Amino acid sequence: MKMHTRFSLFLLIICLTLWRKCTGKQILADVTSNKLTRQHDGSYGLWSYHGVANESHASKTSFIYNGDLLMSDGSQHVDIASTVYPSLGLTSDQDHVYQEYLILQAKAVGIDGFMIEWGYMDHSSDRALKSYLTLAQRHTPFKLAVNWCDHWLASELKNKSSQEVIDVFHSNLQYLMDTMYSSPLALYHHGNPVIFWFGGGLTSGQFRALLSMPITLPPGAKPPIWIGSFLKFVATPELWEEWGNLLNGTFGWSPHGMRPTPANMSEWDFYGTVDDAVEYQRNVSKFGERCLSSGSCVLWCGSASPGFDNRGCAGWGRELRYLPRLDINNQSRSTYDSQWKYHLSSNTSAEYIIIPTMNDFPEATPLLDINASLSSLYSTLIYASRWKDHSYDVRGLILCPVWYRLYKEMQFYNMTPGINVQSLEDSLQAAKLAISQGTQTSLSKAWILIQNAKDLLDSMIKSDISEDEMKIPVPSSIMSFSLPPIIENGSYIINHTSPIYLHMAEETASILRQNNFKGLLRFQYQPLTQGINYIRVISSSETHTSDPSLKYTFHSKGLAKESKRSWRYTVKSDRSEVCKIHVNGTGKGGAWQNATVAMYKENQSWDHSATHESDLVFISLASYAVRNISLQFTVFSKR
Repeated sequence: MKMHTRFSLFLLIICLTLWRKCTGKQILADVTSNKLTRQHDGSYGLWSYHGVANESHASKTSFIYNGDLLMSDGSQHVDIASTVYPSLGLTSDQDHVYQEYLILQAKAVGIDGFMIEWGYMDHSSDRALKSYLTLAQRHTPFKLAVNWCDHWLASELKNKSSQEVIDVFHSNLQYLMDTMYSSPLALYHHGNPVIFWFGGGLTSGQFRALLSMPITLPPGAKPPIWIGSFLKFVATPELWEEWGNLLNGTFGWSPHGMRPTPANMSEWDFYGTVDDAVEYQRNVSKFGERCLSSGSCVLWCGSASPGFDNRGCAGWGRELRYLPRLDINNQSRSTYDSQWKYHLSSNTSAEYIIIPTMNDFPEATPLLDINASLSSLYSTLIYASRWKDHSYDVRGLILCPVWYRLYKEMQFYNMTPGINVQSLEDSLQAAKLAISQGTQTSLSKAWILIQNAKDLLDSMIKSDISEDEMKIPVPSSIMSFSLPPIIENGSYIINHTSPIYLHMAEETASILRQNNFKGLLRFQYQPLTQGINYIRVISSSETHTSDPSLKYTFHSKGLAKESKRSWRYTVKSDRSEVCKIHVNGTGKGGAWQNATVAMYKENQSWDHSATHESDLVFISLASYAVRNISLQFTVFSKR
């Protein structure tokens, strides 16, 4: 992405510093780990999704999102599983650079730690947890806790006996004590490990049995305290009657809209207003304060969430709900700001504020900058300063996304043979640590280091790297068919027995292997089969993997009423896969669709090692017509 050669003097002038003494209040942000990218993971994870909101009566209940699809010029993804678009583009929650960016961005706006949505040992969320434990050590003080989504594990154990389920949970609890809560980064409350318990998995009887089982605690630690979600354990008197003597407190979450939608809001079943969000926080606060004063709780946490729209995940099979980010009538009030203002004026006893979420795009709750707006992050900086009576400098907020973009550009150009990015990386590493320190002096240093890195990058691109364009039609002397395709009415027909095999001429393939590149594949496709199916393009790839440890299993945040169990979705890392486009076909005569998808140096090897010595293969279990195939590359080489 292009950036100005010099940072605007205006941004320096708006440096905000509020000098006040520090208090013990803290802010935690919920973090997810389910969105991936092709170049980092071999899959888009939950940036792509298809599902049905079975319990919804909205005007549209079936959703298909294809994270692979780009605008025709390749500049932006056009069909992601979210109703808000990330300003940084699609990112991988498993990418260590992105994870470190999240830590930096959180610290810059006054967030003290993450509660990481976690399922069980060896789950993809566990890989993220381990990574954060390592990365956060570079950025102390910064705390970590788990938001144990127990229904994820319970859904994996649905065929087990109740005692077997309890035993597996006990093993996972001991695992957390041995790893997460043995770290100095772990969140403790007066010597007790704090476990946030989302709910929906274990029954109260199973949970009681779990609590009765012995565990080996970290040295010097007291037994863990369990803080249950307000929605699952407190929202009705009956829930707290069942769970109150098992839990040690509660935490607020994203306010759920409960108003039935009028006719002009048929996209959802229920919605909420700014006033509803504030009332939700008032209810959580009233309960928390009563619970503390009665001695029934040792800790409760308020919350503030930017908004909510679960069409990106098809409501996880349930109803579709909407909480707008701005007042639904006149757009004059911010939902997020209004919740914070309530806490500043009326919340007297909460030690923690939870932000759901830092990065959950499928439910449209991210605090991160969206649609080129930093407003929620900026609001967090302002209200964190007031709530904690502390000081934060707005330059940290601004520098974090700049640092991330520069670092990813550096990583890309590092794949160009003969290009040395060491000086650029050194500058960015130093800038990262200066941003993390967050003082006026360190941020002034970071500002200079970031500008230096930008100058180094600009100079390297201008003087050391040449760019050449290649446009390749199909068929041509450069890209031809390995086997004769089936042709009907001028289009190529693919089905479960007849793929399209494309072979790249060795002279061109050698150029791509020996240099760095960005590639686009364009084609038109027409589904010829009814129902939901997909068309897939695979490539020759040196990094193809069938390693089962690189499978990602994702779960919903709750239960569907009909199934009584968590929604579940598994994807496999496969770097040979160029794209996988899901379609709800209507049969012959359906509309032609345009596809532009990216091809990556990390994934495509152009070594003719796919079936029939091909380099690209169009395949499907259904039937498709395909036409107007072309490839475009920008090739980067050392001058």
